[in-house]
Parts: sequence; structure tokens; C-alpha cells
Amino acid sequence: MARILSVVALASLVSVSVQQNCAALFGQCGGTGWSGATCCVDGAQCTYVNDWYSQCLASTGGSPPGGTTSSSSSVSRSSSASSSGGSSSPGGGSPTGGASTYTTTDTATVAPHSQSPYPSIAASSCGSWTLVDNVCCPSYCANDDTSEFCSGCDTCTTPPSADCKSGTMYPEVHHVSSNESWHSSRSTHFGLTSGGACGFGLYGLCTKGSVTANWTDPMLGSTCDAFCTAYPLLCQDPTGTTLRGNFAAPNGDYYTQFWSSLPGALDNYLSCGECMELIQTKPDGSDYAVGEAGYTDPITLEIVDSCPCSANSKWCCGPGADHCGEIDFKYGCPLPADSIHLDLSDIAMGRLQGNGSLTNGVIPTRYRRVPCPKVGNAYIWLRSGGGPYYFALTAVNTNGPGSVTKIEIKSADSDDWVALVHDPNYTSSRPQERYGSWVVPQGAGPFNLPVGIRLTSPTGEQIVNEQAIKTFTPPATGDPNFYYIDIGVQFGQN
Repeated sequence: MARILSVVALASLVSVSVQQNCAALFGQCGGTGWSGATCCVDGAQCTYVNDWYSQCLASTGGSPPGGTTSSSSSVSRSSSASSSGGSSSPGGGSPTGGASTYTTTDTATVAPHSQSPYPSIAASSCGSWTLVDNVCCPSYCANDDTSEFCSGCDTCTTPPSADCKSGTMYPEVHHVSSNESWHSSRSTHFGLTSGGACGFGLYGLCTKGSVTANWTDPMLGSTCDAFCTAYPLLCQDPTGTTLRGNFAAPNGDYYTQFWSSLPGALDNYLSCGECMELIQTKPDGSDYAVGEAGYTDPITLEIVDSCPCSANSKWCCGPGADHCGEIDFKYGCPLPADSIHLDLSDIAMGRLQGNGSLTNGVIPTRYRRVPCPKVGNAYIWLRSGGGPYYFALTAVNTNGPGSVTKIEIKSADSDDWVALVHDPNYTSSRPQERYGSWVVPQGAGPFNLPVGIRLTSPTGEQIVNEQAIKTFTPPATGDPNFYYIDIGVQFGQN
């Protein structure tokens, strides 16, 4: 009898041990290159999201897709919760019955509306540029499609003011498929920076130990050592493509857009975090064959910055307004009507030209939008100096469409979600320079710890961690200027 009891006890201990080593509800449990837990705690199932990410979702008795394994069974479930500042569930609290991380669906609606006129402003706000329809535009020679300035010519002109505003010419993209259309274009490069307009910091710049580590690691030097030690997943590429270090700045009217489905009268959508697949083509727009001289592997890149028309009239004013007539390959200048320009990081350009080469300042390319294959959970970069009444943050490493349309926070002693606002400190005449961080609205605090975070994707999916910010003080072992917090959950819808 004693032997039977000891066997039962041993089995219980083994079960507890297995559960302790399995991923929590809404944690990652699989994906190409994933080396963590591949099982889930009781009541959850490891559910395939995409090739790079599988997630533990609540069990309903089904079998996991994609051949994943689990300690119990589940399929994805979505809890409906208010996103308009009210309680997240009847009576307050988490709609998952106490779980601090979960996914839900945005139920808020916004009446469709048009972008408001830009407010009147002094021409001096544009410096050496020209004020057109209350926004800053470049001025260049009308009869010279290589000029960047109005100098040494008889007649000067500006591009249409629409090219200098937030874009209204692009359709709202709420879902991204794996077979989006290709677009012919050209790409330049602009260096390496952690100061892009999106406000991502070292995220997006840093890569370590990639397939091109023989030249990318020396190119970055010690810049990313501490960051990649503290946040190794944020420096790791998905299997089968390079991503980390590949970033881009599109023309400014793509970076800053106006979406009628979102609240706000002006400049209410930023393309920060969107992902593109990019290929170097031959000058005539055709592809190199694998193994052919000039062939390089496609890359995946992330939007982290803006290329404003006002400051970059040669490349970044859009089709028909670009002034790069010296380019002689087929799709160099002007751009095709449905294309955008992508100004690349030196790492992205070096990978496309091969072995870190930056010989050519501009190359012919082909790109398409892709679902983001970022490794790990979503993170927030919490700026230093914050406290209960004011702080700023940026969401990074978000999958699916990649961008975030809304960020909300909740105090530990409240059931109300409060929407953050995009940093309002930008000049209205320069909308394409809008900064991507989100800040606490004036007078909205205090927000007591732990502070909950709710992120909304263009798909309407929301990911939540009700205890995301446990301290405003960065860890003593990390860089206080780059404090990133893993919120423990990732978007699952493309």
C-alpha cells in the first residue's frame, strides 16, 4: 500500500514539474527557431498562429493545428471587452477570470470622417521650405527633374500639397495576407540610427549572431552588446529570413496617414512596425536567378522612420513628384503610381547588395507587404523619468500587420482603461515628422502600479497585460535609457 502511495505521489510530482515547465496561458509555445516550452499549462492548448509563433490559448477540447503539442487541448478564443475607456468586463477586472495576460477584441466604433483642414500657421515654421496649404513643401526647379532646391533656375515649383501632408491616398489595411501584391521601386540608404521617428530606440537597429554576423556585428560594434544581452529575442531573426537591423523610412505621406476609421482629425495613423519583403532586381525590373551574379537573398524589413517630402524632395515626395531624373533603371524615376520609396538602413542595403557592400547609393527593388514574423512577445519601451502622472512609451515587436492603432493603460486601483495619445509635440505644418511615442493625456493620472497595458492592432485584436508596468525604474543591470518590458503576449491575427 505504501509503495502504491509513493508511486501516486511521484506521479503527482512529475505532473507538477511538467506544468511548471510549460508555457502559461497566452505565452509562446512554438514556432520556427523557438527553443522554449512547447507545452501549455492545464486548460490551454498550443495553437499555431504562423510559422514563427504558436501561442497557448484557452482549451475547448479541440486538437491543435499545425502538429503542435500541448499538456491539454484548446482553440483560440476571443473575449469581448470595451476599448472606449470603460470596464474591461462586467463588474470590472479581467474577462479571463483573473489572468493578467489575455487577448480580446476591440468593440469601439468611430463614425467615418474626413481629415480636417490643416490650421493656419506662419510661413516661418517651414524655415527654408515653402508653406503650401499650411504645410511645408520643398521648392525646386520646374524644368530640371534632378534639382532639389530652387536655385539657378528661371521658374520654381512645389509638389502638390497632398504629398507634404499625412497620406489619404492609401487604402486602410486592416489585415495582411501572405500573398500581397508586389510593387516595383528603388531604394536608397541613410545609415544606422536608434533615433528614428517611430521612437523604437535600439529595437529594430540591433542584430547579433545573424547569418550575416561576419560583417553586421562589426558594423554595429559594441552599440548593441548590452541590449542584446538583456533582450536576446529582440536581436534574433526568424528562421529563413533576416529582419533585425533591416529597417526603412518610407516617403512621409506613407509614414503618416489619415484613417477615417480612427479617432482624430489629423495625422492619426503611423505605419511604424509594418513589415515588407524586399528584393534587389536587375535594372530592367526582372529578378536575378538564384546563383546568378548579382543575386542576394530577399530580406524582411520593418518601418521605423519617416522620409519627409520637405527634406527629401529627390526621393520622398511620391510618384510624379520625385526629382531623381538621373536614375536610369526602369522603375527608378518616376516611381510607378502605386509604389512608395524605401530609404534603408545600411544593414538592409548591405544585405541586398551583398556582404555589406554600400557601393551603389540607390538600387532597383521590388517589395510587398507581409505579416510580421517577429520573434517573441510584444514589448513596450518605457522612457526614463516617468511616474504615476506622466510617462511615455512605444510598443515594439508586434506581429500581424505590425502597427498599433491604440494603446490604453489602467491603474492598479481602477477598472477604467484610458487611451494614450501620440506625442502632440510636433509642428502641424510638418505632419510627416510626427513622433511615434505615446504619452499619458494631460490631467489623466495618477496611474498606480502595476499599470495595465492594452494594445490594439489594425485587425481589431487586442492584447492585454493588466500588470505590465511593475516599476518605473529600469533594472540596475540594464541601460536606463533603453528599458523594454516584455508584456507576455503577442498578436495572433494577420
